[in-house]
Amino acid sequence: MSSAEPESPAAVTMGTTSEEEEEKVVLRCCDGEEFAVAVSVARKYGTISNMIDDGCVEGGVPLPNVKAPAMSMVLECLNREHGAAAEEAKRAFEKAFFEKMAKEALFEVTLAANYLHAEELLDAAMQCAAGRIRGKTVPELREYFGIENDFTPEEEEIRKENPWAFD
Repeated sequence: MSSAEPESPAAVTMGTTSEEEEEKVVLRCCDGEEFAVAVSVARKYGTISNMIDDGCVEGGVPLPNVKAPAMSMVLECLNREHGAAAEEAKRAFEKAFFEKMAKEALFEVTLAANYLHAEELLDAAMQCAAGRIRGKTVPELREYFGIENDFTPEEEEIRKENPWAFD
């Protein structure tokens, strides 16, 4: 894979200087997609920064817990945030970015941000997730997260007879 031309059509090249000048690191997602990213950008992720420091990026960085669509969204968010001058503009972008995201995509981006140690992105994703579940009842949360009710019929009866004990 050359630094000027990515192998994969899904590869994304990001950087703050001329693409020809800055060294790139290849991020290889668990589904085989690759992203060529400027080292200065890749260093924003704790996991990758540590790998760069340890000299473990030759031949690409495997990301076994990150899927390509999530990585693409992570890079999109980072790219937009990188250009945002004011903190308010950055927060407004993050809010709009995550609010339009489907539940499954939000979960994937959250997992990717957590694995990559992208703390600001993880915080923004978690704030959005918290906003989506705030005020929901236990049955609504079970439905939202696809969790089966683990109470036996007897336990359900006790819950109905003594609702005050479960508030």
